[in-house]
Amino acid sequence: MPKKSVSLDNGRMWPSQKAAEIYFREIRDRYPVGGTVTAETDHDDLLALIRRHDLLVADGPAKEGVGVRRFEVRRNFTNGGHTLGFWIIRTDGTETDFSFIRAVAGAPRPLSSQLTDACRELVRDDLESARIEYFALHADGTGRVECGITGAMIPERGSGFEYVGRSFSSIVSDWALSNGWHEGPPPGTLTAPADAQTAVVFADRAAAADFRRFHRAHARVVIVDREARGGTVRDDAVMLEF
Repeated sequence: MPKKSVSLDNGRMWPSQKAAEIYFREIRDRYPVGGTVTAETDHDDLLALIRRHDLLVADGPAKEGVGVRRFEVRRNFTNGGHTLGFWIIRTDGTETDFSFIRAVAGAPRPLSSQLTDACRELVRDDLESARIEYFALHADGTGRVECGITGAMIPERGSGFEYVGRSFSSIVSDWALSNGWHEGPPPGTLTAPADAQTAVVFADRAAAADFRRFHRAHARVVIVDREARGGTVRDDAVMLEF
């Protein structure tokens, strides 16, 4: 498949989306967390990228809004983790985040991916509660349990989850299909795009409760060393209780 070039309305061009992603990631990494993008060329290129986003990607309020005063690098907290990204501070004082990766790609995020993220955020507390209970029941005198993949003893800090039999995304897909959502969730199921919304969550409480029940009934999850995720789960691994 031929590479897709990327061009901005300020004259910047890259031979591929990957090259453009690398360029903007390097801009991001030049500034400290909480820092303002000060170089004029960096600001100009980000502004042009925002215009590309609003033209090709935006499915909610325009990111540029009334005008951009400055860009900042901030830490975004989603799904129990964090990423670094750009934030826009507008001339009227309002602010919002934006994804330079989606802006480079020039395409909105698929609804299926948004649904998976919303579902993951929804069950995060359930997983954490199950982890706490598992360590309380199975930890040795040093507070460690067996990794479900390697068998090594691991502490709670640094432990992660591994789905057995069906991946989390497969569980989400099966649940969506059980609801007849062949084309994605219906309008109103997830929160609409909005300023400073770094995570999509459920707007439909009934649908959210239904997925939590489905996940508890169908998810088979073991505790593993985060570094071992993706490996083969041991036959004697103990499943979490939800």
